[in-house]
Amino acid sequence: MSLYDSTLASIFAPSPTVLITTVLAIFLVPIFIHFILFRSRSAASLPTFLLVGPTASGKTSLMTSFEPATGQPPAETRTSQAPLSIECSVPASIASTSKYRSVNDPSLKAHKRFLLFDTPGHGKLRHIALASASSPEIRGVIFVLDSSLTDVREVAEYLYDVLLTLQNSTTSSTTTQPKKLLVACNKSDAFTALPPSKIQKLLEDEITKMRVSRSRGILDVEDDGEGNDEKEWLGEGGEGPFTFQSMEEVGVEIEFKGGSVENGEWRDRLSPWIGSCL
Repeated sequence: MSLYDSTLASIFAPSPTVLITTVLAIFLVPIFIHFILFRSRSAASLPTFLLVGPTASGKTSLMTSFEPATGQPPAETRTSQAPLSIECSVPASIASTSKYRSVNDPSLKAHKRFLLFDTPGHGKLRHIALASASSPEIRGVIFVLDSSLTDVREVAEYLYDVLLTLQNSTTSSTTTQPKKLLVACNKSDAFTALPPSKIQKLLEDEITKMRVSRSRGILDVEDDGEGNDEKEWLGEGGEGPFTFQSMEEVGVEIEFKGGSVENGEWRDRLSPWIGSCL
């Protein structure tokens, strides 16, 4: 028998050993690739949500409200001096990628995992938050503030820098995906707390003043001497009052929500927003 004939015979009439080996390879190789490669890579790149805000606004308390219930009282929090992250989850049914799935899809019974990354609120450490906000791994930014808003200027300055960072990252990005920011008005159960709509108006008025002042170079005492850079103008160019809605024109979507860690509200109120970003 010639080599050609013997090759055809082995192909169309393989021995049991060759047949079993081929079948096992067909089924096991894809499984190996899925569990060894796909799972390990996906676990190493969980979507991340950034927690930023002034000191004593309640960022760490808000983050711990997402930790699994242990039956123990929540740990006492203190002013953070270093970043901290925890792995959390929300029901897969509220994720934006699940809105087109059938209600009978078994994947809706699972949970979507993500990381909450808490950053220090001290003025000298805010560069950590600003550097992280421009990362492409960040799915959304949660700016936490005290609803009493005793120092509007300080909160507005920090929020201005965060928004400017997000704006610059969208203009330099090749994707059209908007950046999402949620302003979490914490401690809304306090007697001196203001409603989110009032807080939004006060911050808009303060940022309007800051935007004009910074453009003239008389407020930013840490100016690096480069002059009036167009990238330092928050929102679309031109005059007029600043509004958070106008930030959508530069690719930044902003939403305000009120709640309290003490009442255990934040997990229920933030989960739908987090799900919309996943």
